[in-house]
Amino acid sequence: MHCLTVLYPTPDDPAAFKSYYVKTHVPLAKQLPGLRSCSFGFPAALGPGDAPFCIFQALFDSAEAMGQALQSDIGRKVASDVPNYSPKGAQLLHYAVEG
Repeated sequence: MHCLTVLYPTPDDPAAFKSYYVKTHVPLAKQLPGLRSCSFGFPAALGPGDAPFCIFQALFDSAEAMGQALQSDIGRKVASDVPNYSPKGAQLLHYAVEG
């Protein structure tokens, strides 16, 4: 399995972010080809430092499958939708799931 993780900074309008993200963006992201599962949440820090405002994780069979999903028409739509709710952008990470 391969995991795509997206970290979002705190927006200027958290309520607007949450509303758009849950109602519009996540349903779009769930259409990514090859997506096995996905989840998201709004974490709280447990130690020093700030937590991201929102975290999204998507699982794919492989790095190649993830890359194909991101380069697909839906992947491009997902990427171009980010400024609609997160003008500060997002940080994307990916890794092979181990353990």
